[in-house]
Amino acid sequence: MLDFGYLRASNVFGTGHRNDVLSYMAGPVWYLKRRPKFVVNVHALVGGARVRGVFPVSGGGFAVGYVHHLAWAFGGGIEHWFSHSMALRVSSDAVHTSFYDSSAMIHGQYDLRATASLLYYFGKGRGKRR
Repeated sequence: MLDFGYLRASNVFGTGHRNDVLSYMAGPVWYLKRRPKFVVNVHALVGGARVRGVFPVSGGGFAVGYVHHLAWAFGGGIEHWFSHSMALRVSSDAVHTSFYDSSAMIHGQYDLRATASLLYYFGKGRGKRR
């Protein structure tokens, strides 16, 4: 599985600065259950993430910084097929990245990521993937 993501928030804490996260990860997917209408999977991904943004400092005020470190995610999902070539995938991950804390030290942080995707499979779709 390849996973690329970009998230952005503007005018964070009213500072006029933005926060953004660019992540790129890859890893294996294990299919735990396959049925005619749904598929259950789990995955483990590793790669990197660049986190840029505003953070509060302990002396008061805000600072801007960026961190480009190792990132990983683990989670799972369900695909529900509603035709031979289309499915809806809902997944959830625990994602680990790094950023500054209020003492301006880099620390790891976990976040929960939930996604919903509409999938279209070219070719014979579900019938070919069994």
